[in-house]
Amino acid sequence: MFIAKIDEIKEFIGFLKAIFITMIVMDTSLIAWIFKNSANELEWKLYIVSFLILLITISIALLFLKILKEIQRLKDL
Repeated sequence: MFIAKIDEIKEFIGFLKAIFITMIVMDTSLIAWIFKNSANELEWKLYIVSFLILLITISIALLFLKILKEIQRLKDL
């Protein structure tokens, strides 16, 4: 039973890491899009993408804290 709980937490951490990496790639891509298209895009599109970048960045930070919390939980077992 104890080993099953450890494996469950490890799988959850792996799942969170996959989401974390995907969100970093999305954030980086949106930042690159802003730099590439800032001169010739409509202003409202740039505001929307900037808002998305902010939202994803905050989500990345919260997800990072969740991963650290799960690692600590695993350590405490």
